[in-house]
Amino acid sequence: MAAESYKRRLQDEVTCPVCLEYFVDPVTLDCGHNFCRGCITKCWGDSPTDAACPQCRERVQTSSLRPNRQLGSMVELVKELSELPRLEASGWRVCKRHQEPLKLFCQDDQAPICVVCDRSKEHQAHHVVPLEEAAQEVQDEISRSLEVLRKERENILVYKAENEKESRELLKQMEAEREKTVATLRQVRQFLEEQEKLLLTRTEEVEKEIVRRRDEHLARLSRELSSLDYLIQEMEKKQQQSASELLQNIRTILERGQKESFDNPVAFPASLKWKIYDFCEINSFLETLMKQFRDFLVSDLQLQEANVTLDPDTAYPQLILSEDCKSVRWGPRYQTLPNNPKRFESPFVLGREGFTTGRHFWEVTVGSEEQWALGVARSSVTRKYNCSLDQDSWGLGKSGGKYFVNNPPDYSPLSLSQEPKRIRVTLNCVERRVAFFDADTVTQLYVYSDVSFCGKILLPIFFVSEGGHLTICP
Repeated sequence: MAAESYKRRLQDEVTCPVCLEYFVDPVTLDCGHNFCRGCITKCWGDSPTDAACPQCRERVQTSSLRPNRQLGSMVELVKELSELPRLEASGWRVCKRHQEPLKLFCQDDQAPICVVCDRSKEHQAHHVVPLEEAAQEVQDEISRSLEVLRKERENILVYKAENEKESRELLKQMEAEREKTVATLRQVRQFLEEQEKLLLTRTEEVEKEIVRRRDEHLARLSRELSSLDYLIQEMEKKQQQSASELLQNIRTILERGQKESFDNPVAFPASLKWKIYDFCEINSFLETLMKQFRDFLVSDLQLQEANVTLDPDTAYPQLILSEDCKSVRWGPRYQTLPNNPKRFESPFVLGREGFTTGRHFWEVTVGSEEQWALGVARSSVTRKYNCSLDQDSWGLGKSGGKYFVNNPPDYSPLSLSQEPKRIRVTLNCVERRVAFFDADTVTQLYVYSDVSFCGKILLPIFFVSEGGHLTICP
């Protein structure tokens, strides 16, 4: 009964859940379930890209079918084992030629034989074992295949669970960032609305002050004009009188005319004009801020992957560059190279590509190398003997099993929780920032903020010492 139970379980393992027959050309889906290629194709019909697994209903890509050759081999073995009882019942347990029990198995011919067949010339050079031993070997092979298949299925389930967990964490992180963005922009809008109200109130106050001073000044000018008009009319009338009438009260009229000289008052004082100038400064600042903000959102936030290649004209003579100039290693001997003022006299090499604007990144595989450094340098970085990462560069490196950054004027030790294998270098020209990340875990290793590029062209820089090797990721 136990043997029959194992037999049924073995047959279940090699039975397609769709057609309920032995697998034919078995294939595996991303979810780990197996089907006949024809059965799953027929189930999906004309689905263009994705469909559901008939067993667990998980969505899978129709292009993700993988042939399961081990399962196909196991199907054939199970078929052979299933055929044994029928063969025994039909006389195969006795050799048809010699009428002897079939107690042996010829591994060369893959057929049961009797002891007489074993002594014949036909099987003389063949590898023959007892039938029970051959059957046990097949059972062992099936068991090994089942173990491999079950482990593969477990691995797929683990990968699936890890993928789902990571996707949930990333979506949760993105949701938090989205909420933070919405909240920050809401605060910005509220702040701008408050400032708009405040500034508009101040402009109204200044406008009212201008109108008040204008009206007061015009009223005064109107009074002065009226007084002058009256005096002019009086003098013109006096001028037309006879001599005796002309001389009467003439001195009083002349004295009034001398007193009527107009002293033009200041209508709009400097303090009022300074208020208007303040608004001009505010508007100029807002225009500049808006341009920087727009440029930052439109271009600077678009992280550009730089196609960095190494410049052979700058490489130290004992550094060997790959043919595509994507990797550098320490060579066995000092090379004879053309004398070039751009060439380093210490184990450094620069990238060909220079940057002055925008936001860029490139990644470098450092592996487990013990002596290396990489970063960004001004084009004016010194090339002389015994040069090092100085005030013209911003880098991260490793020496003697410890990490460091060149925080001028000293080299500062850097404590990392784990050893990075691949480092991403980001260069933000607008924000004047150089940052280093573990490219595999997206962990920030170090950041140089508010650095002075001095308007120079910025270049990737690499340092490799004896036995070292760095590769720029494609």
